[in-house]
Amino acid sequence: MSLLLDIMYLLIAALLSPWLLYALAFKHNYRQGLLARFGLRSLPVLSQSIWLHGASAGEVLVMRPLLERLETKLPQATFVISTVTSTGKLAAEKAYPRHQVIYFPIDLSPIVRMFLRRLKPRIIIMFESEFWPNFILCAERASIPVALLNGKLSPRSYVAYKRTLLVPWLLKKLSLLAVQNAEYAERFRQLGVPQEKITVTGNMKYDLPYDTGKELARSTLRKEFGYRPDRIILIGGSTHAGEHEALIYAFSRLRKEGHRLHLILVPRYPAEAAHIERLLEDSGLLAVRRTSLYETAHLSSLDSCDAVLIVDTMGELRRFYALADMAYVGGSLFFRKSNKGGHNLMEPAMFGLAVLFGPYNFSFRDTVATLMNEAAGIMVRNREDLYEQLRDLLTHPQRIVELGQKARTAMLKERGATARNIELLSSLTAQPARALC
Repeated sequence: MSLLLDIMYLLIAALLSPWLLYALAFKHNYRQGLLARFGLRSLPVLSQSIWLHGASAGEVLVMRPLLERLETKLPQATFVISTVTSTGKLAAEKAYPRHQVIYFPIDLSPIVRMFLRRLKPRIIIMFESEFWPNFILCAERASIPVALLNGKLSPRSYVAYKRTLLVPWLLKKLSLLAVQNAEYAERFRQLGVPQEKITVTGNMKYDLPYDTGKELARSTLRKEFGYRPDRIILIGGSTHAGEHEALIYAFSRLRKEGHRLHLILVPRYPAEAAHIERLLEDSGLLAVRRTSLYETAHLSSLDSCDAVLIVDTMGELRRFYALADMAYVGGSLFFRKSNKGGHNLMEPAMFGLAVLFGPYNFSFRDTVATLMNEAAGIMVRNREDLYEQLRDLLTHPQRIVELGQKARTAMLKERGATARNIELLSSLTAQPARALC
């Protein structure tokens, strides 16, 4: 089977060769890590390692609570963290400086076998929805257990996998599947995975560490950025085109009505800062970029409610959530793609913010359901609805506090997936590595 898969991969590569050559020549992200994925960069020589794999930065960070528990449970173990993307590798190197961080191998059987021979893992732990055929087959031949944690399977992927014989056959070879909810569990069962291999353990994202000293952080950060402690701050987190306009529209109306409100916009793509700046200027508002904030005039101007801060940097969203009172979480007001809906709602909820979001939250359906069931979040349908909901909150400011408290409580109730997954892994991590393929 591995030979057939290798031939299939090579045929696909040949068919796509013009596009691949173009991508390699002109797209830096396609070249990044390519030699390392073929094993043409130095690989460590290890023994009895524990290999954790997350496709990108999100999955790499989700594994942190699990890795910390494994470190305590297995203090002598060597850990390897692999990823596919350059951003994932940078995130892993920053988060896990004491461990081996590598690019995941290209899924050709000779390359996979070389990686396994060098790393000699006693167990491989994959996250969310990583199913590489040759990798799973070669691990099985080497008697290395492969566990899927925080597993998920979208309706679209389920339909695509069901049409093939390969993926359902491969899924049965996994040692265990710890999935986020009963809906995903049922889809895996429908693909033929034995019931005894599937356990619903919850979403590990709820177990990520959050700053519990919110009031201290809030007062410190507000002082740093020049906001008064008694002012209400609304943040638009990970916003996309159309959502910038909706927030500016709602904010402008609320300001004209006399509400004392500050607005911070954190676009998903910092390159959109110039466009947002023009939108604000057209609305008669002062745009202040994060990158120019510490110019004396700009820092002092944030005390004015007519000044809107545009965060045109990466990696600071959490800090700005920590100083805010209300958050609109972007990527959700307009339909983008069937597999692209919304961004991380857990983070502002954990910080105790009143959370608003649009109806297109496919990627965070469980979190939306939790917030709505606990009356701890507000779904808005359009810019007019966003304005009306914000006006109601500003008219009844105690409701902002109550919603934030409910949101945080709802998120804390969902914790515990990591502990359940550690328990499932206990028998597998105790097994020594066997002969390799």
